[in-house]
Amino acid sequence: MKLYDYFWGDWQLTGTSHNSTGTAATMHGTWRFSPLSPDSLLLTENGEMIMGKTAAPLSFWREYRYQFAGDRVLVYFHDQPSGNYELYQAYRLDENGHLLVPDNTYLCALDTYDARFELDNAHFAQHTWVNGPQKDYRLDKELQRI
Repeated sequence: MKLYDYFWGDWQLTGTSHNSTGTAATMHGTWRFSPLSPDSLLLTENGEMIMGKTAAPLSFWREYRYQFAGDRVLVYFHDQPSGNYELYQAYRLDENGHLLVPDNTYLCALDTYDARFELDNAHFAQHTWVNGPQKDYRLDKELQRI
C-alpha cells in the first residue's frame, strides 16, 4: 500500500472523546489531505465539537503535515503561535498493511499522547490515548472517503 496515495483526498470525520465518566464530547467535520510535495501531504482538519449533552457546538481547525517514506509516516502539527511544524508522532505500517503503529509516544508537558490508525480501503479509524496529570481521555475518530 502506498500511504501517500491512500490518504490523499477528502474524508468525512465523526468522532467521540471518552473520559473516566463516559462520553465527554462528539465531533463531526472533514479531513482534507492536499499535496505539498511528492512525499508530503497537508492535513487540514475542521469541524464542530459538542462537549457534553447540552453544550453549544464549538468550531475547531488544525493543520498537520504528513511526511511519507516507504512504510513510515512522520506527522508534524502546526504550532499556531510560532507558525512552525513540530514533530508530533512517527508511525510505521505493520506487516499486514492495515495498522499504522507509533514508533514513539509524544510528550506534551507531563501528558503523553499515543495513537494508532486502522486502515481499510475507503475508511480508517484513528485512536488516540492521552494520559497524565492534566489530561486523561481517549479520542476515537472514524474517517470515510468522500
